[in-house]
Formats: sequence, C-alpha cells, structure tokens
Amino acid sequence: MDKKAIIIGAGAAGPILALQLKKIGFEPEIFESRSEENIKEGAFLGVTPNGLNVLKEFVDLKLLKEDYAPGSMKFFNSKGRQIAELGTAYQKQQYGAETIQIKRANLNRYVRMAAKAAGIKINYNKKFLRYSEADRKVTAYFADGTEAVGDIMIGCDGMFSEVRKQLFPGVSALKYTKLISTGGYAKIPELSEPLDSIQMTFGERGFFAYSVSDKGEVWWFNNYFRELQPKRQEMEKTLKAEIQKHLIDVHKNDDPLFSKIIKNSHEIIAYPIYDVPKLLHWHKGRVCLIGDAAHGISPHIGQGASLALEDTIAIAESLKLHGDYSTAFQIFQSERQPRVEKIIKSARKTGDSKTRSNPMGAWFRDRLIGFFIGRQIQRLDWIYGWTYSPKS
Repeated sequence: MDKKAIIIGAGAAGPILALQLKKIGFEPEIFESRSEENIKEGAFLGVTPNGLNVLKEFVDLKLLKEDYAPGSMKFFNSKGRQIAELGTAYQKQQYGAETIQIKRANLNRYVRMAAKAAGIKINYNKKFLRYSEADRKVTAYFADGTEAVGDIMIGCDGMFSEVRKQLFPGVSALKYTKLISTGGYAKIPELSEPLDSIQMTFGERGFFAYSVSDKGEVWWFNNYFRELQPKRQEMEKTLKAEIQKHLIDVHKNDDPLFSKIIKNSHEIIAYPIYDVPKLLHWHKGRVCLIGDAAHGISPHIGQGASLALEDTIAIAESLKLHGDYSTAFQIFQSERQPRVEKIIKSARKTGDSKTRSNPMGAWFRDRLIGFFIGRQIQRLDWIYGWTYSPKS
C-alpha cells in the first residue's frame, strides 16, 4: 500500500495500532501531546485475556509481570467473612492468557518500546489542534506550529479526544457520572508479601478493594460519590485530601487495615468518571476514531484498554480487506459497535450497583453472590474469548 497513517495518541492503543498498520503496508507515524518524560500515568488497570491476546503478538507478556498484581478476586462481607471467589486460573487454559493488574505507565512504556523497535516514529509534545482534507490527503495541525500529512488519520487520544471534538463538534460533550474513581499505592508492614487475589470487601458503609503486587506494594481502589463535578483547581490542590479524609471516615467501622492503607498511601489517584455519548458515526472523511475516543467506557468492568486493543486488529483488518478507506471505516464501525455497546451497558449497570446496601440487601448478597459469580464466569466467555471475525 505504502500509504501514510497519522496516529494521534501514544497510549496503549496508538503504538499497537501502528504495528498492526505496518503489517499491512502502511507507513504509520504517532503524535503524542505530552512530553516523553511526562507520559506516566499513576493509575493501574486490569488487562483481560481479550486484550492480552492482542498484546502478545508484539509484547512479551512476561514483561508485564515485572510489576503486577493478580486478577483473581475474593469477596468479603463487612464482618470479614469470605462470601465468594472469582478465580482466573481457568483463563490460561481456556483463552491462552490470564487477567492481570498492571500500572498504565508500564503498559504504555512496553507498547512504545515495541513500536520503536519496529522503526515507527513517535513524536512527543505534539498537541493536536485541528485537521483539514484536500487533494486526497488529511493534514493534522499541532500547537507548536507543525503539521503532518497522511492518507488517513486515526484518533487514539482517549476519553477526552480532541480529534473527536474536531470531527463532531457540539455532539461529543462528556457527561459527569457523579462518581470519582480513586485509589492509590501504599507500603505497610502488615502487607509486604504478594497476595494471590484482589481482596474485595463490602464494608459497613462502602466498598473497598486492595491487592499486593509482586513488589510488595499495596494497590487499592474505590469509588467516591461526589454530586458536583470537581473543578480543575480542586483536582490539582484539594480533591485527593478530600477523598482520603472521606474514605477513612467511611471505613472507620471496617477492618482497621483499610484506614491504615489509605492513611499511608504515598500516592493517591483520583479522576472523575464520565460517559461518552453514543456517536452515530466514529468516522468522517479520512479520519476515524478507535478506543475510548470512539466509545469511552467507565472502568467498572475493566474493559477500556482491552476493547481499544481489539479495535486495533479490527480496523487494520478492515483496511486490509477493503482498499477504500471510507468503506473500511464503515465496516469497522458496523462490526465493532454492537459488541462495545453491549459491554458499555454492562459497565454502567455494574457502576449503578456500587451503592450502600441496606441490611436486607446485604443479607441476600452474602448468600447469593457465590451463585452469581459462578454464572458470571460463563457470561464473561463472550468478552474474554473474542477473536477477530470479519463480516461475510
């Protein structure tokens, strides 16, 4: 093909997409708004088999286990009694990969290393401003006054996609869900050895989860309900302290270990959870969106990164099968949209359920959760067992 592809965004999806496109004859080039030194992100995330099976073509999965926590989960009630378990050992045999928790910064680093090793150029400090199309080309313009010309442009720039804003101005405003995803990292003597699972506790007044990584670091997460969307100044100066104080109060009657973890966190992560409105189209002209830029998903079921990685295969294969980029983008969306919308719906349902239970509800939950967990393993098969299958 020998066609130039401009890729906006160097998170997990951008470099993997570049590698997929290079396989089918494109010349990809990546543009990232942040500096190379400032591309770290404090959050950690789960990568499930459907995402890992995309990654492993380009990244040695052993690298991901140099700093990780397991994906298995054990559930406890407010009295500390284990009420259910969702293991992941079966996934290795069934899908060829097993869910893990990994720091987003490390995932981004490994995929960028893979892209660089393949000779793909990654440009940093390139804040995307706008684009134009002329003479069968698309031109991207950046804040530093530079520009890039290509045959197609793919927006992999995440939930707050500037490419999406330029493609569909006025219809892509994010909706604040009144939940803030929060968590952090801590070191405490009581939890210095790796755990085999995430400890998920339905406390007296709220939910709390933590695991211990292979490096003996406690990784914890929670959700914080906040009626008013935090302002930028609050995000930078006061929000983390507000959350820390609130969570210590919420868990004051739970296992004292929870409050100790929160108090001794050397890093606290907090970011508002938004819904991306459903887009009628993910593409226009020579430009297409993938991942969170096209179909942002709340983090409640850990599928954001894996869905974006799936997209990289689907769009590359569509471009390979259909020489016309317009047809390829249309087919890509028609193949992917039903699946991602079903998963988004499931994530919203899970998020809506993260509220304080009344005593009767807690009683039923403790007795029935094991049954529902067993059924959930079967229901997850259509997510974890995904392989690319083009429409006939």
